[in-house]
Amino acid sequence: MRIISKEDFANFVEALIKDKSLNVIGVKAKGDKFAFGPLESASELRLDYDVTILPPKKYFFPQRETLVTYDLAKGFAAKSPTEAKPMVIIGVHPYDIVALLHMDEIFRETKSDPYYFEKRQASIIIGVNIQKMSKWCFAPAMGCAVVDYGYDLMLTDLGNRYAITIGSQKGEALLDKYAKNVKPALARDVQLVGQKKREVMDMAQQKFDFPPELIPELLSKTYEKSGFWEKHAEKCLACGSCVLVCPTCYCFDVKDQADLSLEYGERIRTWDGCLLEDFAKIASGENFRPTRPTRYRHRYFKKGKYLFDRFGFISCVGCGRCSSNCLPDIANPVKLFNDMYHELRSMGEQVAPATAPEVEIQTEGNIDYVPKLATIVRKVPMTDKETLFEIKLDDGTDLNHNPGQFVEVSVFGVGEAPISISSSPTKKGTFELCVRKVGSVTTRLHALNVGDKVGIRGPFGKGFDAEQLKGKDLLFIAGGLGIAPLRSLFNYVLDNRKDYGRIILLYGCKEPKEMLFGDELMALTKRNDIEFKPTVDWCPENELWEGNIGVITTLIPKVNFDPETTYAIVCGPPIMYKFVIADLKSRKMPDDHIILSLERRMKCGVGKCGHCQINQIYVCKDGPVFNYSKIKGVPEAL
Repeated sequence: MRIISKEDFANFVEALIKDKSLNVIGVKAKGDKFAFGPLESASELRLDYDVTILPPKKYFFPQRETLVTYDLAKGFAAKSPTEAKPMVIIGVHPYDIVALLHMDEIFRETKSDPYYFEKRQASIIIGVNIQKMSKWCFAPAMGCAVVDYGYDLMLTDLGNRYAITIGSQKGEALLDKYAKNVKPALARDVQLVGQKKREVMDMAQQKFDFPPELIPELLSKTYEKSGFWEKHAEKCLACGSCVLVCPTCYCFDVKDQADLSLEYGERIRTWDGCLLEDFAKIASGENFRPTRPTRYRHRYFKKGKYLFDRFGFISCVGCGRCSSNCLPDIANPVKLFNDMYHELRSMGEQVAPATAPEVEIQTEGNIDYVPKLATIVRKVPMTDKETLFEIKLDDGTDLNHNPGQFVEVSVFGVGEAPISISSSPTKKGTFELCVRKVGSVTTRLHALNVGDKVGIRGPFGKGFDAEQLKGKDLLFIAGGLGIAPLRSLFNYVLDNRKDYGRIILLYGCKEPKEMLFGDELMALTKRNDIEFKPTVDWCPENELWEGNIGVITTLIPKVNFDPETTYAIVCGPPIMYKFVIADLKSRKMPDDHIILSLERRMKCGVGKCGHCQINQIYVCKDGPVFNYSKIKGVPEAL
């Protein structure tokens, strides 16, 4: 620990500002509020603040950030933004330091986000122990009012001087280079710092009526109590203010912006929030979290339960920003959890502390936000809405996907969209995508022609385990566009026919003209090693149809199968799943023999943006292929 006078500390800050190779950020007054911003003088710096409007997260995960730039005149030449300038952030409170540590784990999991960590690695965090606490703050209860790590330097105000706790070699080097008259701390200084930190623990006005370790289990016991959530969300405006100021919220959206000439553009990432009405809306129009109470509940479960189960921490640091920014005054976590605790107690419910899981973060390299250039080599209209695209990567490589995986398809100037791969991995040189025209990206994609360029990222997600299915009887059940992702596995099985047992394909669509891959499917009727049964919901009088009429479940009683040796592979519109699963269960098929693709829920592809999250599961990372036994208890999944 070191000691520096306040005058010498001001000179230290001035020296940092004068070094133009550094971007020096500090807390400044904004009227009666405070905000992090670039420092022009040490006199602007306020270390006696209560809370800032936005957390320092904004410098590592900006509100608006360019991911990719492109030049249409040069064949969509895409490049990543330039490297981050070294940054010193002065005056970070302990709860915001903890929040950054949480963000580190989130952005590191599975695939590391290079944009976030580029800035984190180029930064130096100079923290300050809390001197004043917002009336909304409950950081002491969350164990986030003081910290022992996560900073490079930590300041404690001792009246006419600061005690400086060194947290890293980088912080020590900064102090040695720019600060003068720094002295070793004496025993009384160390004691005084300890006293100051203890005093912080008694500053909070907001307090829980129970140990905060109970929060995950309190939530577990209230998920199905819709009345509780409806009562608390009654006044919610769904404005998203609470999530937009939160230091641990990380949801985002990605969109393209082109200049007026339509020659240059950029792909940007912007903050998004799970309380916003369209957040969980998918391409088909379904919204699997359609009401304000369900979205309000999701916010609390994400912070207090889902991330706890995934990472071992409750992702609320008690800063109180959500409470102070909520217009109808319903976003106070302390009030909500106290009400939850007392309501459960009044019902005789016993709540025990949750056991934090053993977590080891696995990182599989960096996310590549820059698409590979690819060329459309074949375009086959299939229906009024669906078109089959055959695509070749311009670098000559194969996609090397597994059946059931997906890619992000870019139409530069419009955006990108996740599309399931329709072709088998056995198809080399090119791959196929069956695309429905439903949004801006897919509409523009349908307007492209053979020879036109697109961007491809991926493959992403966990597909079907073709190896595990070897030797098994397979019952494929596809509804509408659901045939597209199943076709990848189905054709793989046909190309390796000897490795699999009996093969049955049930396929349903609304009417005959909407049947996808019609010629290909009808050719199956000539094979004696495949059983194919199609159906349509209805048939217009002017169309010829000799097959079954009825929904897809009317076909299941028409096939005999051994539930112990048969695996059902299912994909279709969301409403189809519950009925298909019920029929399969009535035929005694075990839960773990039912395999589902939730490919319609996908979004960013890397489990970061939050849009595909169903309860604790990220579809694009943990799926999109799931064994029913793993998700049957997940309410938002089916």
